[in-house]
Amino acid sequence: MKRRLFILWFIIFLAWALYRANFFNPDWIDEFIVKPLIFVLPVLVVNFFVERQGLVGLGLSAPFKNLLIDGYIGVVLGVLFAVEGMFANLIKYGTFSFTPLLQFHLAGGVGLFLLINIATAVSEEILARGYLYNRLFTLSKQQFWAALVSNLLFLILHIPIIFSRLHLSGFSIIMYPATIVILGFTNCYLFTLRKSIVLPILLHTFWNMTVALYL
Repeated sequence: MKRRLFILWFIIFLAWALYRANFFNPDWIDEFIVKPLIFVLPVLVVNFFVERQGLVGLGLSAPFKNLLIDGYIGVVLGVLFAVEGMFANLIKYGTFSFTPLLQFHLAGGVGLFLLINIATAVSEEILARGYLYNRLFTLSKQQFWAALVSNLLFLILHIPIIFSRLHLSGFSIIMYPATIVILGFTNCYLFTLRKSIVLPILLHTFWNMTVALYL
């Protein structure tokens, strides 16, 4: 299973890198169409037809069972990520600047911005926590090692967008990967605690929205 996991991740990474290098579509195409095809579809095929694990294999067996509690926890942790984003915003601009958020608003409105962030969180969490971390933890029984390796793979998946779309430099090129790692470890432990991918998706959505403050 471990070999299959790394092969699947490499195929996904290669497909994503090639797409990023050759296509520059609007965000909604990337998040609603391309990522589900590249990130999610291969995982679903392996999970359901090769490993035959069903929804439980991705932490989706009872997504609405503890939704209220997950929502409360997600809001609390989301506020902490928002504070982190505001602090990073202050460091980058020397004062609180909401220009990045305004640019997103002008690009498509708050509603589309939120939907895109949710779509991103769903695709990336199914791959990173529901599949990669879940399998590595099941195989190794070592939570920290599983979180570390899955987060490294998750971080590498973001390299194409760093160089093809975001063009980060200075403070942002340090802060962006650092917060990806923080989010990754947090969501790995939350996934194990809640035995569900719902809370990681909620927190990832909050993180996506606060990242705009310092990019």
